[in-house]
Amino acid sequence: MSERAKLRSVVFALFEGVQLLDVAGPAEVLSIASDFHPAEGYDLRYIAPCGSVIRSSARLVLTGDSARRTPSSIHTLIIPGSPMGAIETAMKDARLIDWLRSTAASAGRVASICTGAFLLGETGLLAGRRATTHWSVADRLAKMSPTTRVDANALYIEDGHIWTSAGVSAGIDLALALVARDLGPQTALKVARELVVQLVRSGGQSQFSGPLQLQARARPRFAGLIPWIEERMHTSITVEMMADAMGMTRRSFQRRCASEFGLSPARLVNELRLEQGRMQLLDPAVTIAAIAGRTGFADGATFSKAFKNRFGASPTSYRHRFRPP
Repeated sequence: MSERAKLRSVVFALFEGVQLLDVAGPAEVLSIASDFHPAEGYDLRYIAPCGSVIRSSARLVLTGDSARRTPSSIHTLIIPGSPMGAIETAMKDARLIDWLRSTAASAGRVASICTGAFLLGETGLLAGRRATTHWSVADRLAKMSPTTRVDANALYIEDGHIWTSAGVSAGIDLALALVARDLGPQTALKVARELVVQLVRSGGQSQFSGPLQLQARARPRFAGLIPWIEERMHTSITVEMMADAMGMTRRSFQRRCASEFGLSPARLVNELRLEQGRMQLLDPAVTIAAIAGRTGFADGATFSKAFKNRFGASPTSYRHRFRPP
């Protein structure tokens, strides 16, 4: 048996208008994982059943193999998404849907990225399953596939051999979860560090991070306060420092902070510290004491008490519940 035959065969489906990051993100994750495990990693194939030359959403031209070169045995079939206009066109392409349906039947695992879930739905593979997609079109997926239980909040979902993920970059999270399942969580963490992806997030995590939600509430000027705080999280941050960064008096800043975020300056900083700590707990290699230091708490005990008050569970319990698969 050749070395290539021992690898896990992964097929990416390519179609006109495919979202470039939906392909490139998971592909890089699996490719780097293969560098760490050259004898048992992944053999990546790119199949374009409706034409070998594909123009991606970013107008970069991709070249795929024809449908007749589809491997007879497939470990994982990955169906990327695209902007909804391209997805709607793809859903009407009988050649593509027939190929997806027959290829999925021979695949041990099928995964969709973002709006790729609509193509899965068109094949009937989501019937009676839980699934997710980009938050902005989750309602449309639920109407299209009424027996599918669509979770608009989940980062990714595994239901049997069918995996679905949320919008665009969540495909990287899903791919890291696949690596963790196939090659172990330590390999997934090594890949995440290689890509300078901060964390391996579990499927139970929200599509939206706490800091992103806070930034979305604020107007542009105040949205910049969030990264300013995050850069200094390991230090002492005073109201005066924040007010100065925003070019405001302390009194004006306190009033505007409450208006923009619904939080006092002290509560805003504490919320960001705890949110950062919560995300860092997903890396089992980082101790609770180290997380406390990175997020500006005096010690592990202080962090643990504040964390339990905020999230209703100790850091250890939270880590156990949301550890990578």
